[in-house]
Amino acid sequence: MSVRPGHLVLVLSLALPAAASAQGFEYAPSTGQYRISSKTKGAQEAMGQKTEFETTNNQLLSVTVARAAKDTLAMTVVIDSVNAVGPMGMKPPGLDKLIGVKIAAKLAPYGAVYSAVGPTDDSIPQGGQVTDEMSRFLPRIRAKLAPGASWTDTLTGKVKQGGIDLDRRSVSKFTVLGDTTVGSEKAWKIGRETVTSLSGSGTAQGQPMSMEGVSNSKGTLFVSQKGVFVGSQSEDSANIKIVLAANGMEVVVVTSANNKVEKVK
Repeated sequence: MSVRPGHLVLVLSLALPAAASAQGFEYAPSTGQYRISSKTKGAQEAMGQKTEFETTNNQLLSVTVARAAKDTLAMTVVIDSVNAVGPMGMKPPGLDKLIGVKIAAKLAPYGAVYSAVGPTDDSIPQGGQVTDEMSRFLPRIRAKLAPGASWTDTLTGKVKQGGIDLDRRSVSKFTVLGDTTVGSEKAWKIGRETVTSLSGSGTAQGQPMSMEGVSNSKGTLFVSQKGVFVGSQSEDSANIKIVLAANGMEVVVVTSANNKVEKVK
């Protein structure tokens, strides 16, 4: 049996619909294409046997942000291409079904997700997770950006991963480290540290099981001074324990990942 946590662009965080509040920052209408790349190394241990694995994931997205109302942004994300290599060195099944998929989301001006429409688990394997993650493409910027500004963002909610219903809590601390230039854009450099905990139970691969774990993420994100997201990079680590209900067997999965988002045009 192979059990592994999912990694797609931004790991182990959940944004639920939230009421808009007075903000010093708002995303500007924009159209761009982004390259997302991630590489994960990990080890799975069960019954004294340890198996190491490595995965990669590369995607190209077209993202459009428009002003739908004074307090609402309309964002569409289209998956232009995707290429991944799973733990066994094989391409995950059903990957081709993601090409051309569109996710439409309504957001607060600072990036919190109100609602999202996209693939579901019935249409594409783990389609609901794809919709959730892509709808959260824009980082939540909850303060006016200026050197030294900082804020903390706490997100709680439920998410389904591989048939398991999880309660998830994510606490992120942001600090504006200063200004920089990304390509030809003057941008803010923002440090982000996130701790996420999760727990839940369900049935995956035909077996009842429970899951609990913690992840830590540290990185930087870049937002142009015009209000456009221009990229990010992070290093993430996770420690997940799965217990199979049938026999009480424990499976421990430890991973480390490098993730990068680049605005290519």
